[in-house]
Amino acid sequence: MEGNEASVKAISQASLQEFYQRFYRPNRAIMAVVGDISQEELIQALDQSLRSWTKGEPRGQPLVPSTIGEAQVIRINKDLTQANIILGQQGISRENPDYYAIQVMNCILGGGGFSSRAMDAIRNERGLAYSVYSYFSAERSRGIFELVMQTKNETALEAIRLAQTEIRRIREESVTDQELSDAKDYLIGSFPLRLDTNRRVASFLVQVEFYQLGLDYPERYSDLIRKVTREDVERVARQYLDPEKLITVVVGNQKKIGEN
Repeated sequence: MEGNEASVKAISQASLQEFYQRFYRPNRAIMAVVGDISQEELIQALDQSLRSWTKGEPRGQPLVPSTIGEAQVIRINKDLTQANIILGQQGISRENPDYYAIQVMNCILGGGGFSSRAMDAIRNERGLAYSVYSYFSAERSRGIFELVMQTKNETALEAIRLAQTEIRRIREESVTDQELSDAKDYLIGSFPLRLDTNRRVASFLVQVEFYQLGLDYPERYSDLIRKVTREDVERVARQYLDPEKLITVVVGNQKKIGEN
């Protein structure tokens, strides 16, 4: 998705200029400013700096991948002491009505730090990895799901097996009342950390505007999470996680990792 050496070398100055002229337009931009500045001062500064920036619309439709990669294992040999592992598959769009149920489900699976199932099974119980986490990267059209971890080359296959087991388990077994309550508390309690600096507030406001969530979103967030039920969590786990469609990437010393 980021190209390769040949494609990057083939980029010309003219193509960069054309891309800029096509997409970088003021009527396509969202700006958030947080700090000790008045609206009048801001408007004056923008008017002076961006007066020559003209409106425009991009030609053609946005490029969206037409296919999703098939399940496979990709091994990349590197002389490393640790294997870097990612298990991934298709995610969701940010506009998906199940977004909040998925966030709670993922928190239980691998997004809830030391209290998540994947962290407990892979690190706490077996000591195979220092960091284990999962997340849904929800975007405008189509996001991704990833479960990420690092472990010794010699224990990579065991860690992968355990990660796959946890993905299957959350689809097949009910979550407990305690898991559900802890996940909600974690998401709601950590939400203010998104707003603890001016830079984060500005970034947050841009996302709120881009996804049209409404400026009252911070006030509504806790209610959106609290409304998620155990049935919601179990349903979205079955619907949006599929162990048979995982793309697994393993970067490490393949000789030490061994074969399946």
